[in-house]
Amino acid sequence: MKAVQRIRHAIARLTAREKEDWEFEWQRIHWAPLFAETQVQARVLDYWRTHRFLDEILAFVEPGPDTTILDVGCGISTVLHFLPGMRIGLDPIAHRYESIYEYPEDIRIISGYGEDLPFDDGVFDLVTCSNCIDHTQDPQKTVAEVARVARPGGSIVITCEVFQEDRGRRNKGHPHSMTERRLMDLVSPWSLRDHWVSPWIGLERYVRGKSRTRQDEHILLLTNR
Repeated sequence: MKAVQRIRHAIARLTAREKEDWEFEWQRIHWAPLFAETQVQARVLDYWRTHRFLDEILAFVEPGPDTTILDVGCGISTVLHFLPGMRIGLDPIAHRYESIYEYPEDIRIISGYGEDLPFDDGVFDLVTCSNCIDHTQDPQKTVAEVARVARPGGSIVITCEVFQEDRGRRNKGHPHSMTERRLMDLVSPWSLRDHWVSPWIGLERYVRGKSRTRQDEHILLLTNR
């Protein structure tokens, strides 16, 4: 039995490493050089306002300089670039991203996994998770961790590409194909404040002027209970 468990753990570590390598190479080749450009960051902000309803979210949350904010699965182009407050971005390969992108000095970037957030209970006023849930190994555990570190009554923003049916593992970086039903089941412990649906384009596609895909993106504004 112990031998079987060791084999399973080894496979899980190998799968996680392959996924992280895939994520890093995609960002290094396709995205980091683009996002470093000021005009591209302006386009990304436009995407957040037009397709991810950032203005509506901020009108509800009303973050200020003392607001504590965590972005789970922050990647390079984290929404923290466009928010005030005490901001932390967490990503499994944050240390590798720092080798290809220089984050603003007032954003703290740390390495970690959504399934095991290295923070005390209830310390964040706002937790965001943008295009990340379907990248995690265990979405259910990640959601539970997000709820744990968000303060009672705090806000949570989830964005996710949604498919009509579950396609399973799409590639090395996407272990899951999220359906609307599964996404809503995941966030059911929280109070839903608003729910928007937008064409799924993707940041890299958007700044290059490419058209939308067949999928939609769901943007959920929730309150932690």
